Amino acid sequence: MKNYFLLIFLVFSLLMMLFILIPIIVLYTFVPFGNFISIFTNRSFLSTIYVTFLAGLISTVIIGILGIPLGYLMARTNFLGKNFIQGLIDLPLVVPDTVAGLIVFLTFYSNGIIGAPLSRVGINFVNTLYGIVVAMMFVGAPFMINTSKSGFLSVDPKLERVSLSLGASRVSTFFRITLPLSLDSIVNGLVMTWAKGVASFGSIIVIAYFPMVAPTYIYNQFLLFGTGASAMAAGAFLLITLFIFALSRYVTGRLMRWLKR
Repeated sequence: MKNYFLLIFLVFSLLMMLFILIPIIVLYTFVPFGNFISIFTNRSFLSTIYVTFLAGLISTVIIGILGIPLGYLMARTNFLGKNFIQGLIDLPLVVPDTVAGLIVFLTFYSNGIIGAPLSRVGINFVNTLYGIVVAMMFVGAPFMINTSKSGFLSVDPKLERVSLSLGASRVSTFFRITLPLSLDSIVNGLVMTWAKGVASFGSIIVIAYFPMVAPTYIYNQFLLFGTGASAMAAGAFLLITLFIFALSRYVTGRLMRWLKR
């Protein structure tokens, strides 16, 4: 019975992997190899990759700084309206990307509640890198907050109480006990936040069609030149993203092993 159980799970797992893998294979067989390689010398494409990854990095850093403390509070404190706050945190996960983009646009455009005062000092969000960053932040924040919350919940509160009873401050306890023990979840949250940001399309295009991010560029290529051109750009973007993912997993894995020595 045990072998049948594992066999069934293996079959389901293979079907799941094939469902993911077959479309990727189709993408790379759709475009001739020579044409596919040529996209890496296209300045317009490389510029969009730079903008995409730069905005993704900036948004991830900001979300990390702001989201980790919120994740800690959600994990370690109880207060009136906590469920409501959790609902607000999860809201960007359930609204369509275009709705998220419209929300960001109405907030940060030149007459928006945040955009208006900032535009007076020369900070504009429509069709700028700033707009891309705030759109990425809006859709990516739940990943950072929820994964860091899960990481903090996995740390036994008794360890923190022991640290405090031995005279350590809350700040020292957080940085020497809580944070290191929840670092796995936090790193995963950072990676997922960055991934969500660089993959976003609908949330960004509403506030910033230009400068183009990679998903917007791929869509634009499809509108102007058809499937072949967009497939080349999509394949190249997928390859670059896969490389960065693999590299980040390798580096963070080595870092985690070093920290646990």
